[in-house]
Order: sequence, then C-alpha cells, then structure tokens
Amino acid sequence: MNISQESTGELTAIIHINLRESDYIDAVNKQLADYRKKANIPGFRPGMVPIGMIKKMYGNSAMIDEVNKSLSEALNNYIIENKINVIGNPLPNTEKSTNIDFKNSKDFDFYFDIGLRPEIEIKLSKDITVPNYSINIIDSEIDKAIEDVKIRFGEDENPETAEEGDAFQGKFVEVDHEGNIIDGGVENVGFLKYDDIKLNTIQKQFIGAKAGDSVIFNPLNATKDESKVASLLNRHDEGDQKLKSDYKFEIAKIVRTHIAELGEDLYKKVFPSQEIFSVKEFREALSNDLVKHYQRDTDRQFLADTVKELIKIANINLPDEFLKRWLIESNDGKITQEQIDTQYNSYARTFKWQLLENELLKDHGDAMQVKEEEIREKVATYFKTMGSVELIPQIEGIIDQVLSNSDEKQKIHNDIQDEKLIKLFKENITLKNKKVTTEKFIEIASKTD
Repeated sequence: MNISQESTGELTAIIHINLRESDYIDAVNKQLADYRKKANIPGFRPGMVPIGMIKKMYGNSAMIDEVNKSLSEALNNYIIENKINVIGNPLPNTEKSTNIDFKNSKDFDFYFDIGLRPEIEIKLSKDITVPNYSINIIDSEIDKAIEDVKIRFGEDENPETAEEGDAFQGKFVEVDHEGNIIDGGVENVGFLKYDDIKLNTIQKQFIGAKAGDSVIFNPLNATKDESKVASLLNRHDEGDQKLKSDYKFEIAKIVRTHIAELGEDLYKKVFPSQEIFSVKEFREALSNDLVKHYQRDTDRQFLADTVKELIKIANINLPDEFLKRWLIESNDGKITQEQIDTQYNSYARTFKWQLLENELLKDHGDAMQVKEEEIREKVATYFKTMGSVELIPQIEGIIDQVLSNSDEKQKIHNDIQDEKLIKLFKENITLKNKKVTTEKFIEIASKTD
C-alpha cells in the first residue's frame, strides 16, 4: 500500500491511497472461509461447500467489504501517524477518483480531499476590551413590577355576576355562523380576561354574565391578538384557520382578583428573607431583583461579545469551499446548498470559535473543565432553590433520572461551561462597563450576530 499527500491550497490537500490486492486478500479469504463454515446449501454437508462456489456467491461482496475496511483504517492511521490536523472529515475526491471496477480490478486508487486546521495563537490579556452591560432599572419598570406583584399576591373570589375587569374560566366550542356547534370542531378549556377583549360590543355580553351562561363571539376579532387566541384554543400551528372561527364560550367560573395592598404583609410575601418597612425600600428591593433577573442575559451578551472580539483578533482563515461541501455531504440531505449559501457565515463562526476554544484549553484547561460532580450539583441546586426540602432524601435518585436524558445533561454541561467562560474572561480581559436601559439592552442584544 502506498499513501501520499499533495497540497491543493493553503488549507486543503489530497490524500492518495494506492491499495493493492496483497493489502486485503488475506482478510477476504478469511471471510470466505467463515462463510463456508456457516453456509447451508442443499446437497452439501455443513462446512463442505466447495470454496469455488463460495467465492462465486460471496467473493465480490467480501472483497468490497474488506477494501472499504482497509481503506478506512489506512486513511485514519495515516492522519494520526502524520499528525495531520484536519477540520471536518476527509471527502472522496470526485474528479480524481474514477469508477471503481471491483469485478475486474485487483488494485485500486482512492483520492480524498481534506481540510486543514489553521495555525492559531490566542492569549487572553488586559489589552482586550469588551463591553460589559448592566441594566439601569427605570421607575416605570419598578411601577409595573409593583402592579404585577399586587396582582400575583392578590386574593381571588368567584362572584355570582361578572363586572368589568373580571376573568372567566370556561370552555371554547367551535360553532358555525348560525351559532350551531360543529360536530368534531375545536374544543378547549381556557381562561379569558375581560381586559383582553377589545370590542365594546363583546365586552357588554360578559358584563352581568353568570356561571353557566354562554357567549358566542369570534375570539380573533374580539382580542385582535392571534397569539393570544392560539393560547386560548391551544392551537399553535402557523396559519391555522381554526383561529378565525366563531366560538361558543361556556362560562364555568367567574374570577375576580382583589389586588394586594402595599404594606409590610406584601413586602414579607415578596421578599421573605429581607426586612422591608417602606415603599422606598420595597422599590429598591424590586430594582435589585430586576437587575439579578437580567444578569443572565447581560452575562450571555458579554460572552457573545467576547467570543466575537476573540475571533476578530485571531483573524482565522478557513478552507471555506471544503467546509461548505463537508457540511452538505456529512448531514445526509438535512442541509441544502441554499442554506449553506445564506447561513455559511454562522457555521464559519462556530468553526472558528471551536478552534479558539481548543487553544484556550491549552492555557486554561482547569478553569474551563466541567466535572461530573458540578453537573450533579447544578441539578441538586435547582431542587433546593425550588424549596423541595421533602425531596432531599431522594435527591441522588432524582439527579440520576434527570441526567439519564443525554440531551438534558448536555444542556446543563453547556450552561456550566458558559458560566466558567464568563468568569474566565471577566478575570483576564478589560471590561468596559456600560449601564443601559432595558429597552436599549434589548436593542443591542437583537443586533448581535
């Protein structure tokens, strides 16, 4: 067997493998001998079928199997032994490789295109500056938060007769234009708020209504909100025509919420571990809580901005045409040429970040490594923060169950990895702290590539 490598560009090459009969014939003969032992052919005792007949029946397929095995092994060994840093996987070269004639040929020439990893050098330093956003909570956001908690910690009652501002638990049943129930039509139990109804004529039908009453109306016309109607009907497929139908809403229960009053009782319910005695202190606590709420988002933005800056500094070149072809061929038709043409920049960023991440591992491997016990602790912390004290004796079994889902385990691993990267970057580069409003931050985050 002869194997050689020829450069075809800065980051591409061709590997040529000349496979001779002597490289695979022993394995073929062994396979045919095994077939002979197991063959059950009428007229012959087991193991006594003539080898010539076995070769005629199975020789070609056995040769193809062993050629492919020898080829794959030779290619992998050559790459490993010669320390060739490939990106993606080798692809058959369709121009140099001719039609292989397994029936009449004994020696074969195979050619493979390979993409080569670029040389990268990246060092974290204080010379690298990245914006680090924090949210400046404005008064209107605190006002909204106060209204939300007043409703959330309010008390509900079920009055006999509905008034403005009430809500209704009931059942939606699809009807025709004459108000007749459609056999096999949509039915769903939903929770409808009076304030979500925008048409005054429909609002009037609910005022004075009682449990057991029904109102026929068109939810989409009444609310002017397709996503809200999709939730009411539990139908979320895009373009669902049933969202435009008329429905009979059978009222099962009227719900009236009496919002909680500001005071120490409410402060204690919202922040049980804090001593709060005034509206000013309550607003400060809500502001701090909102900042913590946005911390995960600002940290993720910091991570995205840092990765983008490191990619820019590293100035990485890729074997783009090879990678485009590899993405299509390695995904078995799941990615089209059109998708590659429009989305390749996103794929390229992912490749570049993976290369950079591997380089960072050389200098910061301990800080970036995610350990099994950290994954388990992450799951345990979730249940502890949820207040599931009664689950603590069974926590190890619960963790095992959660982590038996490989997708869920990978998601937790990725979250911890991101946390470690954020910490690593914040300790080793210069942060340009910027305070922005929530609205401005959302605008910034929406423009992130």
